[in-house]
Parts: sequence; C-alpha cells; structure tokens
Amino acid sequence: MVLVAAGPVDWTTALCRAPLLPLAAAMAAILIAGGFGSSRLPTLDPERPATVEVAVPALGAAAWERADHGWTARARVRVIEQSGRRVAGPGRIWLRLGGEGRPPPETWLRVRGYFSRRPAYRNLHVSRPGEWGFRVKSRGLMAALGGTPGRGLRLMAGLRQWLLRPLDEAEGPGALLARALVFGDARRVPPEWRTGLRRAGLSHLLAVSGLHVGLLLGGFWWIFGALAGRFAWVGAVSVLLLYGCLVGPRPSFLRAAVMALLVILSMALERPPQALNSLCAALILILALDPDAGGDLGFRLSFLATAGILILAPRLLKRWRGGPDTRPPKPVAVALAATFAAQLATLPITAVEIGLLTPLSPLLNLAFVPLTALVLGLSLFWVGLVALASAPLLSAVAGPCARAVQTILDLLSLPFASLAHLPAGSWVATPVSVDGTAALALAIWLGLLVSGFRRALWGLALVLVCTPALPEQEPSLAMLDVGQGEALLLRSSDSGPVILVDGGGFRRGNFAEAALLQALAAEGVHHIDLAILSHGDSDHCQGLVDLSRYLRVERLWAAPVEVRDGCGRALADRLRGRVRRVERGFAHRVGAWNLDVLHPAPRRADGGNSASLVVRGCVGGSCVLLTGDLDIAGERELLARTRREGASLRSDVLKVGHHGSRTSTGSALLASVEPRLALVSAGRRNPYGHPSPEVVARLERQGVRVLRTDLHGRIEIRFRRDGSGGRRPLLRVAVWPRRRPG
Repeated sequence: MVLVAAGPVDWTTALCRAPLLPLAAAMAAILIAGGFGSSRLPTLDPERPATVEVAVPALGAAAWERADHGWTARARVRVIEQSGRRVAGPGRIWLRLGGEGRPPPETWLRVRGYFSRRPAYRNLHVSRPGEWGFRVKSRGLMAALGGTPGRGLRLMAGLRQWLLRPLDEAEGPGALLARALVFGDARRVPPEWRTGLRRAGLSHLLAVSGLHVGLLLGGFWWIFGALAGRFAWVGAVSVLLLYGCLVGPRPSFLRAAVMALLVILSMALERPPQALNSLCAALILILALDPDAGGDLGFRLSFLATAGILILAPRLLKRWRGGPDTRPPKPVAVALAATFAAQLATLPITAVEIGLLTPLSPLLNLAFVPLTALVLGLSLFWVGLVALASAPLLSAVAGPCARAVQTILDLLSLPFASLAHLPAGSWVATPVSVDGTAALALAIWLGLLVSGFRRALWGLALVLVCTPALPEQEPSLAMLDVGQGEALLLRSSDSGPVILVDGGGFRRGNFAEAALLQALAAEGVHHIDLAILSHGDSDHCQGLVDLSRYLRVERLWAAPVEVRDGCGRALADRLRGRVRRVERGFAHRVGAWNLDVLHPAPRRADGGNSASLVVRGCVGGSCVLLTGDLDIAGERELLARTRREGASLRSDVLKVGHHGSRTSTGSALLASVEPRLALVSAGRRNPYGHPSPEVVARLERQGVRVLRTDLHGRIEIRFRRDGSGGRRPLLRVAVWPRRRPG
C-alpha cells in the first residue's frame, strides 16, 4: 500500500483513510488457521510427565484463582519439554496447582506435571476436544524464572483483591452479578443463570467489552468533560488503562480498548474517527502481539460481532427503511439492526462451535442490553461505595448507601435469573450440527431474509426443490460416544418417537453444551419423547439434567429409589408431572419398541449399582437388554426372579453393565441372555481400566462380538421390521467414522 502526498504525510489522516479491512481479514485468516493447526495436532503424550515454562498473568480473571483442591490460572506457554526434547503444544493452558496458600506472584514459572484434555466425542457430530490442562501436584515442582511483577502490577493486583473481598463476602444475587459485570469473573454466577443466558443468546452480556468501555468513558466525559483541552483526553485514557489493569487482558476488552484509544487519538488531533479502520487496526495489533489469540473463541466472536454492526447494520437499516430517508431512524430500529447484524456475522462460528440458534435473541437484546448497562453502572457505583465504607470516617454514610444499592441490584438481577426458567423448546434455542460451509450459507440466507423477504423465499424454494425426500428408515439403536458415561438412542424410524436411555454427564460443567446437544442434533433429534434413567450416578444422569434445559422431554422413566435424592431428584424436580416411577413388571409400547422393565423389584428400598433399572426392548423380532450399571449381585437377583417366573432374558444385543467393569457381566447372565453382540460404553484412556480384559475375554469365548465406544466411537444398529424370533441375521451394524456393514 503506497500513500502519495504533495507535502508532509499526516500519519493520522493516512490511518483514517487507509483501507485496512483486506489486510486485517487476510492476517486474521492466516493466524487463526495457524492457531487451529497447532492446537489440533499437538505432539503431547498425556501419560508422560512434561516440563513447561509458562507466563501467569498477575491481573484479571486469568490470574491465580481458588479452585477445588488448589489454585488455577490461565497461563501462556513458552516452552514444552517432554521425554528430553521440545515438543509442539497449545499456546495457552489451564494451570492447576495443589496447595492451600496463594501461589507467589511470579510471572514466569517452570513447572513439572502432566497434561490432560477432554477428548473429542466421535458421533455423527465430532465435538471439539476440551482445552488443555496441566496438573502440578505440589509447590516443589514449581520454580520461578524471574519476571516478578513490578510494583505497579503488584499494587493493581492488591487493589483488585481488596475490591473483590467485599463482593465475595456479600450475599445475594446482586453481588454475584456485580462481580461478573465489573471484573469479568463469571465463575461464581450460578450455572442455571449461565445456561439461561446462553439459551437466550445473551452470553455476551457477561463479557467485558464495548459496553463497559463506552459506559466508563461516557461517565468520565459526563463528569469531567468540562476540563480544558487535552487534560480530558489524558484523563479518559488513564481511566481506561486503570480499568484494564483490574480486569486483565481479555480479548473482547482489548478490542474495545484499542478501538477507543484510536478514536480518542483521532478526536484529540481533530481528525475524523473511522470506526471500521479502528477495528481493523485493533485486530492487526492484537494478532501481531499475540498470534495465539486467533484461536480464542471470545476473540473471534467479539471482532465478528463488531464488524457486523459496523458493516451490515447500516445496510439492513437502509433496506428496512425502503431506501434513502432523511429522517433519523428510530432507536428501536437501530438496536434491532445492530443485533441482527451481530448475529449474522457471528453465525458461521456460533453454529459450528456452539451449535445453537437463538431465535429470541434480537428481541431479548432490546430489553437486556439497556438493563445490563444500568446494572453495570450501579455495580461500579456500589463497588466504589463498598470501598469507601472501609474507611472509618466514611463508613457511617457509605455503608447504608452501599446496602441500599445492593438491594436495588438484587431486584435488578431477577430478570437475569428468570432466563433460567424459560421453557425448553426450539422457539427459545435450536440445537444445530453444521460445518462451516453450511453455517455460512445459513447466515447468507438469513441475511436475505431480514433484508428482502421475497428474495429469501426464492432461495428457500430452490433448496426445498433440490433436496430429495429421505426414505423411511428402519428401527435403530445408537450408542453415543459420551466418554466415561452412557447414552443410548432408540428410534422406530428417523421421524418416529425418540427414546434416550441415560445422557452421560460431568460432575462439573455442562455436558449437554459440551457434546450431547450437537450429537443429538446430528441425529435429527430436537425433542425427547421418552427419557429412561438407569440410575442416578452423574455419568448417566447429569447429561439428562443439562439436556432438559434445552430440549423438551415429554416423559421420564426411573426407579423410585433413584429419584429420592441426588441427581435423580434434581432431574425429577425439573420434569415435575412428567415422571413415571417404574419397577419390574411394567411394560409399555413406544413407537415400534416394546419395552419391559425387568429390574429392580417392586418396593425396593436400597439403591446403588445393584438397583440399576434394567429394560428389555424388542422390535421386529430382535431384542436388546439394557443393564445400566448392574453388578454381579443385581444380576443374581435378576436371574433368580426370571427363573422363578419362567421368563426369558434372551436378547440379540447386550448392553454390557457398568462400562465393562469386572464386577459385572457374569457368566450366568451371558448364558441366560445368549447375545450375539455386546456394546460397551467407556471413555478413552479412562482411569478405571474399563472395559475389564476379563469381561472382554469372557464375551469373546462365547462368540460374542464386542463393540466399544472407546475404540469405535458411535455404534449404530439397524433392525429389520420383518424379523422373527429366530437366529438368522436380523441386524446391520455401523460404527464411527466409516459405516461398515455387520
């Protein structure tokens, strides 16, 4: 790019007029693609120790924070050594350190420990692996490399801790919301709130971004705007830098701060500010200083949303107004155009990586963005009052004022809490499973829809005409890959009732958001006709709890003992009025499936694995025995009762109990069931050694084919509708990633 001028070149004018958009887009594409490549294909071995040199930020939510059994920080990686040589790895990791006392404030550390990462779940939709973590067992495996934060950074870190301490001690939802909005630390916000914001398309409200920067600078200008000349500009920049030291270098704030600084510079030099060029300059600067930022989801969403508002929103507004109009647009129209533009610009990323469409988001943003601005302003005022109340001379006045403001914040937080109670359904949030190309096409079509209805109808009609009708499929069973958990999907046809047996789950975190929603969306599932809970352990139950916040679950079957407490009780409370407590002897037909509950016995009082719900499902002459986490004691009880009643357990497919543990799937059960195919749900490299080699050998000695999610990923079985009870081939088996006939 060459700039020609008759006289001396004014670099600020050149910056305002230079076409930075192509350069910024090209740089972002190259660095983001490079960042993905390095993070997807690391050469790390999680089973071997590694030595890592990391930089731990001294400020912000990425600095050391208290966690379960120690401390955690978001660290930037400089060097990784494993097995005596340097290896490639992620640019950032979650550093986990044991111990009680706060770690020292050194910036650069050399630590020794083990890498860990949640693997990708291999279903029709292959989820992204989790972020890399690095576990350091003791402080003796950590050494400082220098780079201790200077006095200024230590002072700011102490100020942050001093301001956060009253928020941690305060009770009520207003304090939690104030901590998240002011300091960008949403880890203490209740999970139900975060899920509600995500479903409503309002997660961005908790990110420190342009709203915070605009409110800070607007408030400063309103109070001190009368200052003469450049003193006001210097004060505005100082306030921005001070707030940046408190919240830390998070991507969305850096984007907004750099744009604001460039705009302030232009105005101070009496040059016309160019918002789009400021955005592009911020993108180029941040990626040049930190190329690994290109792989950060928040970084990409922040820049794309801002670009959409700057580029698409004026065009949408012009289209809606029917051409040039000299009258100023109405504020509601401007807000709607900005919201639609931001959603369209971020759709290719949100649809692929988050897997959720939020139809109500534009309307909800109209209400919640002003509300968030009000809550943020009051939160900043409250934090200041709390700080003043710590001084003895001011506590008599500032203390009551702080309590009054906190009461107002508690009331204003109620709308945020109410989002968690929005009913599950596609009209609130629609799970999708698409690739990048399909997401881009969807964004383009939606852009046509909001800008020109007739043009969008022609595009939709063309797609419907060119899409062939899918034939009605056979009844099927799909064992989903959910790691060290369990989830099975039974269907009569691709359009018939949906039965989900268990849903996997984490002890901490939202498993539906991590994997289950997009896995089910890829199967064409957007509601659950029947959910069956085998028992209340989190690896079976918690995923159903998470899923029930997104998808409509019409009915739940569970044993009475499993819904008395724990996760089963939480699930039953969420599905109040739709829970059926089932025991041995209960039978029901759902679509083409005949389902019989064989265990536990009626009025059983004790729980545990031996009380797992056992269901036998039959379709087209073939049967499947689903045993949950049933152990040997439960198997003996089941077999004894079956013999007394003269019933049969014979089934073509056996879902192996308790992930293939050696305490289940005894020889007596196998002799009674006589399966041809055994399915095992277990996580790759799980610490329990599931499935047990003894169980696998026992199955293979009886000629049973064993399929495992840790080796094969998703497993699918198709059943012929015209089958009989004979032993002729009735099944067709396919496993991930390539469908192989069985």
